[in-house]
Amino acid sequence: MFKKVLRLALNLKIAYYYQKYYKSLLKRNNIENTKVETEDKWIEKWSVLGKANPIYYRLFSHYIGNNINIIPEDICRNIIEPILDPLRHVPYYSDKNMFDKMFKSGTLPQTVLRKMRGFYYDKDYQRVSINNTNELYEWLNQIQINKIVVKPSVDTGSGVGVRLFERRDDKWFDMGSGAELSIDIINKEYKDDIIIQECIEQSDDIAYYNPSSVNTLRLTLYRSVKSDECHIPSAIIRIGKNGALIDNAHAGGGYVGIKSDGTLCNKVLNQYGDAITEFNGIDFTKEHKIKNWDKVVDFAKYIGTNIPHHRLLALDIMIDKNGTPRLIEFNCVAYSMWLFQFTMGPALGEYTDEIIEYCAQNRNKASRTLTL
Repeated sequence: MFKKVLRLALNLKIAYYYQKYYKSLLKRNNIENTKVETEDKWIEKWSVLGKANPIYYRLFSHYIGNNINIIPEDICRNIIEPILDPLRHVPYYSDKNMFDKMFKSGTLPQTVLRKMRGFYYDKDYQRVSINNTNELYEWLNQIQINKIVVKPSVDTGSGVGVRLFERRDDKWFDMGSGAELSIDIINKEYKDDIIIQECIEQSDDIAYYNPSSVNTLRLTLYRSVKSDECHIPSAIIRIGKNGALIDNAHAGGGYVGIKSDGTLCNKVLNQYGDAITEFNGIDFTKEHKIKNWDKVVDFAKYIGTNIPHHRLLALDIMIDKNGTPRLIEFNCVAYSMWLFQFTMGPALGEYTDEIIEYCAQNRNKASRTLTL
């Protein structure tokens, strides 16, 4: 009983936070918080999963039209995600240091070094001894790579903690701040769990949007509860601002919707829903398209089939200089449906009804892991 009360309190807290945040977005974008057309039908549709707060419909319908498949973010977070992505399995799949065990060689950037629970391991998970900066440099300078990415492997998101370093005269320097990499930086900023990978050169086609950042494709991956087939209901490309090293919207980047044939939409948005048609000097009213989009979709489906416990994933994919898709990471919590619903349409697209039906039948599985 006590756990149920705590879960309810947690869900109410999440709902309150989102309501407050979305009210601020309505105000920022001069959208009235008043009833809109087909709102009653939207409420009726989503109420089978909980109280449907119309604030989500009022905001996103302003961007993508009055489509009753627009997902309320609190219901997505409190009901849909915990059912499609059981929280008991999340810690394993959220550790970036475990990705190399899930996928075939060439799927990910090459791992140079990893730190897991305070101990260092090589790419093959063999223990190595690194106790000071000299030993760290001895290890890094063995590799035929001149740029690396250092990032936390757990408890991370929105690009937080991601730093790029380049080799200069056998020393490694932060490409943003210029600070020299040291064991002290790793111990202080990353503590016990990090991954160090090669920094892959992106394709010229993707670098066109901003050459200073690795511009990633964010795809929704849904593995059907009916057929077990993998589908891509929605997708965007994230683009860093000129001179930025990361593409995340929270760091000043923009994002553009990708249609089912790989063609980009004609607007770039920021994290607050501000829309422009020109970004980094590029006119997005002209046609732009992701080359070999079918190859990207097939690659995403391969990823989905190798994550058996989860059915709703947010995949971050980059295209390397050879035109080959590479997985940067995937997320099975905090799905960020707003990215898609500012740009393309309802995040779950044509699979919305299937997901609502399944989740309504399995409400008892929408529990959160609590440590008491």
